[in-house]
Amino acid sequence: MNREVRILCPAADRPREERIRAILAEFDRWMSAPSLPELVQAFGGTTERLETGDTVEKLRWFQSFAEVWNYRKKQAAATTEEGEAARWLLRQESELAGKEALVLRAAGELGLLGTERTVFDRADYILPLGGACMSNLYRCQAARETVDALHMPVQVVALSGMRPISHTERQGCVDTYAPNAVTEFDAISQGMCRAFGIAPWYQDQVERSENLNCSATVRQFSEKYRGSRLCAVAAPSSVPERRANSADCFHDFFHRFAVPKGAKLINCTSQIYCPYQQVRALSLAVKYGVEFDTIGFREKSVTVSPGLRQPVNYLQEIKGTVDAMNDFVTEFFETGTSDTEEKERGRSYVRPEFQPVL
Repeated sequence: MNREVRILCPAADRPREERIRAILAEFDRWMSAPSLPELVQAFGGTTERLETGDTVEKLRWFQSFAEVWNYRKKQAAATTEEGEAARWLLRQESELAGKEALVLRAAGELGLLGTERTVFDRADYILPLGGACMSNLYRCQAARETVDALHMPVQVVALSGMRPISHTERQGCVDTYAPNAVTEFDAISQGMCRAFGIAPWYQDQVERSENLNCSATVRQFSEKYRGSRLCAVAAPSSVPERRANSADCFHDFFHRFAVPKGAKLINCTSQIYCPYQQVRALSLAVKYGVEFDTIGFREKSVTVSPGLRQPVNYLQEIKGTVDAMNDFVTEFFETGTSDTEEKERGRSYVRPEFQPVL
């Protein structure tokens, strides 16, 4: 049985610098997964640098080594018909032949498999994250299952952007639950309705822009689910030339909602992305004085994203997690920005009652 090394968020009531150090210790614990040295050796690396030195030195070395798993760069042609990079289109590499079992064992130990239940016994917000193919439905279903398991009302806020749905992910996937969806926001909104069994009745507050990337919508659903308020938000991009990314969605969420200090937030994503998304969320946990946990839905069919079950994908996401850890170190240990507040973007908060004032 795999021994999962789950990346935990330190309690919000601990001093800020103590939390940062505790997070670094979590990174070190993650890099101590039993199968990791064997995985590194299988790809031509030596484990000496991984097993000695301080955590920052290990991370810097590991980031350099993990470039060997940058299959998104190696397979630049893995794009949708619209030309957008797509993880689920990565193909298996011949160099991985015979290494599949090792990669899957490492993926399990590093938390890319099996992370489907929260470590929290309560939550203030549950955040299904926008994605591709079946993810916008299954992540909302994971949110509903978490509400059921917690036995308490929470605020469920689906976070997405206005990314157009690609033809590649439509047939047999998005069309099965959101046949009229044009954007990722449309798809996750319909995913919320299906997952929570509510009627598609809602009130929108819209920020329109000639550039779709800069448009935003706050959608409040009329029905509650077991006392929990339901909402979907399409975030604007911070860079007009591209669509909103995960960072844009999270920062927009914190600027729109009056999230109290000490709040507990649960991300709902795909299991393969849990470590990466958790590491990214830890930066927000420190900045906003909250706690994050990240869970992933149990895959139910090959239509989720068939490519995400291949060893090439697990290695790519291990690399992504290492990159995210190094970004955390750069932000809080090297650039001196740990005390810098996020810049306001001129948007008012949405109060806990979900009354948008845009």
